[in-house]
Amino acid sequence: MKSKSATLIVSFYNNRNALELIFQSLAEQWNHDFNVVIADDGSKEEVKNWLSVRVEQLPFSVTHVWHEDKGFRKNRILNKAILASKSDYLIFIDGDCVPQHGFVRDHLQAAERGTVVCGRRVELSKKYTGLLVKTNKKSTFSHKYMLSMLVDYLVNRREKNTTEYTGKHLKNGLCLPWLQRLTSLSSKPRSIIGCNFSIYKKDLERINGFDMNYEAPAVGEDTDIEFRLKGVGVRTKAIKFGAALLHMYHHELPRLSTNKDIFHRTVQEKAFWASNGLNKLKS
Repeated sequence: MKSKSATLIVSFYNNRNALELIFQSLAEQWNHDFNVVIADDGSKEEVKNWLSVRVEQLPFSVTHVWHEDKGFRKNRILNKAILASKSDYLIFIDGDCVPQHGFVRDHLQAAERGTVVCGRRVELSKKYTGLLVKTNKKSTFSHKYMLSMLVDYLVNRREKNTTEYTGKHLKNGLCLPWLQRLTSLSSKPRSIIGCNFSIYKKDLERINGFDMNYEAPAVGEDTDIEFRLKGVGVRTKAIKFGAALLHMYHHELPRLSTNKDIFHRTVQEKAFWASNGLNKLKS
């Protein structure tokens, strides 16, 4: 392994049911060579109270980082989570995405300095999200139901061509270590998606972390940092047939255009260092 341990940063807002599934899956990992930071973008008091009790029951260390709910401030809370992290290596996931068996191990094995390891996710249908909630072992769901999901997809894709009925990107749920090793030898660059990527903390600090000027979903937590990381020489690397992540079904959220304007200025000015980034939060 390139690194002995990792901090798994989970972006979170009020969805305690989904976070419980993540906790259950992480507890089922082969080993617990990781700690967790919950990057909480202003959850309600009752959720905070539940979390304070739940983390004491888990077989790994959990730090809860919270700030007041003042709208979508994911990048700000992610920066606070970075400052609270206990490892040199960081893995980022979203709070509605359930990691599968070997998830942390796969990211650690692929870790390289000067490189972002880019994973992907399965978009579960509404039906299989319900099954994930009910199944006893969360971390092996993609293995247990992969064939069934593929059949369902083939049957439903023409009649009801929506994620609610068919799911999407099912191949991303395949966990095949021997194929993962083969593909890593010829791994091509891949774009970052904010719900499944990992990086050395020092490399993220080279661009001053996430740009906190973004206060709407999309672009700011992946497209923007990919552009800025590449600008300082950090490359991207795909991880295939491993680090599987299951995104639970929900209705599509609106995407605002304000982020596009911020990103356009960043590209035009080649502003690789975030002027409103990590260093603004350091005491």
